[in-house]
Amino acid sequence: MPPRQRTSEQIECPICQKVVTPQGLGAHQRGQPCRDERARQDLLRGIAPPVDSSEAVRALEALAQEENEAGSAALALAGGRNLGIERPPDSASAFQHWDYSNTHFGDGFNDNVGPSAPAPSTVPSLDSRTGKAPDIFSFIDYCGMESTMEPRDLDPSLDKQPWRPFATRLDFEFAEVFLDSHMNQRQIDTLISLVRQSKADGSVFTLTGATDLTKIWDVAQKTHTTGFAKRTFKVEYKGEELEYDVWVRPLWHWCQELLLDKNLIGEFHWNAEQLFKFDGQHFERFIDEPWTADAWWNYQTTIPSTAKPFCIIVYADKTRLSSFGTEKGYPVLARCANLPVDLRNGSGVGGGRLVGWLPIPEDVAGEKGKRRFVNLKREIWHEAVAEIVASIELYTKLGAAVQCADGVTRQLFPHILMLSADFEEQTMMALTRGSNGSFPCPICLVPKASIPDLSITYRERTTEEMQRIWHDAQALNQTQREELLSQYSLRDVQNIFWSLHGVDVYRALSWDRLHAYHGGLFSDHLLVELKAIVKKLPGRTAEIAIDHALQAIPPWSGLNHFTMLSASGEYADGTKHEDLSKVIIFASLEALNAEASPDGFALLQLMRSYLELDMFASLTVHTERTLADGQLELRRFEEFLKKYQAVQTTEKAGTFPKAHSHQHVFRDIRLKGATRNYNTKPNEKANGPLKKYYQRHTNFKNVAPQVLQISEMDLVSTMIRTNIDIIDESQREKELSAQEPDSDNGSHASPAEGSGACRVFHGSFGPAIPLVDVESQSGHDAVFQNFRRKLNKYLVDRSVIRRGTGISPDTSVTPYRFIKVIFSSVIDWRWNSHILRAYPIFYDKPRYDFALVKLSDDLKKCMLVQIIYPFKIMYNSTTHHLALVIPFDVPKMPANRARDNSLRLTRVHPRRRSDAVVIDTNSIIRGVLLVEDPGSPAGERLLVNFTDEDIWVRMKSVELPINVRL
Repeated sequence: MPPRQRTSEQIECPICQKVVTPQGLGAHQRGQPCRDERARQDLLRGIAPPVDSSEAVRALEALAQEENEAGSAALALAGGRNLGIERPPDSASAFQHWDYSNTHFGDGFNDNVGPSAPAPSTVPSLDSRTGKAPDIFSFIDYCGMESTMEPRDLDPSLDKQPWRPFATRLDFEFAEVFLDSHMNQRQIDTLISLVRQSKADGSVFTLTGATDLTKIWDVAQKTHTTGFAKRTFKVEYKGEELEYDVWVRPLWHWCQELLLDKNLIGEFHWNAEQLFKFDGQHFERFIDEPWTADAWWNYQTTIPSTAKPFCIIVYADKTRLSSFGTEKGYPVLARCANLPVDLRNGSGVGGGRLVGWLPIPEDVAGEKGKRRFVNLKREIWHEAVAEIVASIELYTKLGAAVQCADGVTRQLFPHILMLSADFEEQTMMALTRGSNGSFPCPICLVPKASIPDLSITYRERTTEEMQRIWHDAQALNQTQREELLSQYSLRDVQNIFWSLHGVDVYRALSWDRLHAYHGGLFSDHLLVELKAIVKKLPGRTAEIAIDHALQAIPPWSGLNHFTMLSASGEYADGTKHEDLSKVIIFASLEALNAEASPDGFALLQLMRSYLELDMFASLTVHTERTLADGQLELRRFEEFLKKYQAVQTTEKAGTFPKAHSHQHVFRDIRLKGATRNYNTKPNEKANGPLKKYYQRHTNFKNVAPQVLQISEMDLVSTMIRTNIDIIDESQREKELSAQEPDSDNGSHASPAEGSGACRVFHGSFGPAIPLVDVESQSGHDAVFQNFRRKLNKYLVDRSVIRRGTGISPDTSVTPYRFIKVIFSSVIDWRWNSHILRAYPIFYDKPRYDFALVKLSDDLKKCMLVQIIYPFKIMYNSTTHHLALVIPFDVPKMPANRARDNSLRLTRVHPRRRSDAVVIDTNSIIRGVLLVEDPGSPAGERLLVNFTDEDIWVRMKSVELPINVRL
């Protein structure tokens, strides 16, 4: 950051570098922004890396300085893969983008919106045992390596008829449809009969009926997967041996299937990496995937240097199969942490795999709730899971040599790196006593009475300590044993995870954003509190105002639309609660203002801090500073919680375990990467098909083998379809390479000229209209007043036409109704797209979307606009893609300023409709969601900066000037 200009009467604050007068320094440092910056710096100083990396970082900085002076950067991907990329002549300029300003995030997250944007440098640093020096390379190349692959020739060993044992590809594709649509045998027979009757030549379609199809599926399963086996085990209870069945896909068999898959093996990451970004002065570490975090690094240092970890994520939870919950299943899923998140959390072969189906013991009258019976259920769970993990137990100690699909023989150590589960299931995995115990947290030893205190960090549980305590308790009598175990809230059951070498179950347990936040802290507590406050207010005025505000929120792609607050109690979907949390504050501003409802306003402040924490938790890439800022926000949350408790005391206000669990979120990010690596959301999504299997493919008796049979058919279908798609894609690439590179594909969308790699597209064109008709036909709307004059000003200012030369009224423009904008995320650097619409009527109501427009090339200054009339005009043989917009750059009304500051809201004031202006659509960065401010009579709007991580981070470092000269 360049030094700030200051006069002789001004000094620079040593904490936040703001320029102040000497007399005002004390007051400035007592202010909240400066105090926040001091706290953030304290947190940064308190972050200790898992290994001593200070010397390595100093070496990296020295190397980067040399490369800067040389005007180049070494380009290679660590992890044993060298790309052999030539050094670019000007990569040093790419080192200037990921610094921080005085806000929580700064320029480091800003990137130019076009595909040719420069980006910072990054360094993966491997385990020092490899003896390999760290590599520095351009961040553009790093992103390219992570997100794209060079075209490759079709593997000659790949089966050219991957649909076998189906006789033909058509047979398989029909069978795939039968499976996807969950048709029963009678329906299959009927459809096959009709198809065969309609075919003059039956040589391609050979299926004869449902029985024939079932036999082929059986053969396909035997040739593609290992399938499930039923294992029976016994447990003793009150002198009686109880017998239970568990269905198991041996975990090691699943590991081998992935390792022998030629389509997946190239996607595996084998080594721990520490990634750093260079801002021109310092390296800053960033974390996203599991192999970039500490737990993987720490584990890999414990196995032989020539060995590789096979890291596993395990999920388990009961799920309802029947509509009324009378029939339940208990699936166990596994995911491979070595694969990239898009594959790992996807539904393909590299995604979650069903590896077990646990027994659910029935409750016994007179026993339910008793300690011994509760312990029995947990013993059954751990005995069943023992059958699933038995196949890897020995290999966790000794490793196993596997010749992988790429021909390389690796010594692999299977390792359960993460356990993904909600709170109740975590207590089952950790064998703790849950919310009723003296120490309810399964991860740390926080006393129950201290749950609301987030500023104190308590000692974490460890396998070594908990196992020792359990063993000590076994030597005591029953009373003494219970007394000792209850001091740590442990169950009197041996934990199966203790038997897996190198696995610390308490460290593997992972904070779950879905159940801790959306389906927990928000849905079960904050939202409940809000409803109670609204109900307490006189009449129904407040509830009606909130409902009207919810209904008035403009549509946003991917965001559920809500109409009634009272309907939120019917939501069983965590996504709906997540979406409601993003907008409920804006809908409640008028009803729960500080004057009418002090406790309601205190709750809104608490919810605002919750939203900030949720956005921190949602980030797909973290740095040391985002983690420090997140911890600082956690302290704010605690302060707002205490403030709310002071005005509204309820039975559960802050004393429930989920009010404590997010103390571990940033610990988990450091250990295991971004929260999406261990969120239960993709796992719970995988439970959906199981319900369909039960409802459409079983006779509702002895359902486990029937559900698992259909699940295996679905897995085999996915495997076959993947191989068919590879062959099809290879054929398409050959066909495309034979075409002329400039051939027209007949697209109906038009890219803007000068938009680089087609960053802005336009569509839904209308007929050409003379300028004079645009004004006359829309004369009732002030936004089109002097439309030709505004267009003329734009063209003159851009030197398209000479000053004093007016554009003819007969010149035609072609309107269109949507703009598709492609932009690079400032978080994970991936491409995203928004479709911005401008329709007089769209689904029975007007729709005119809002956008963020850049005012400077560095994106420091931007403007919010409403898109009214996108159009194109041809002038001097050049097409210009433009839009008539209403800027939001008028100074804000003084009213509600205190409210905005308290709730950290961004309020903007629009120009009059008659003051609309013309802009180039290439200046649009992305879409935004603006909602009406119910307390403003001047049409002011509030920015909903929680719709996604990009806008949340981007707006923290963007200045919105007023009275912009366009």
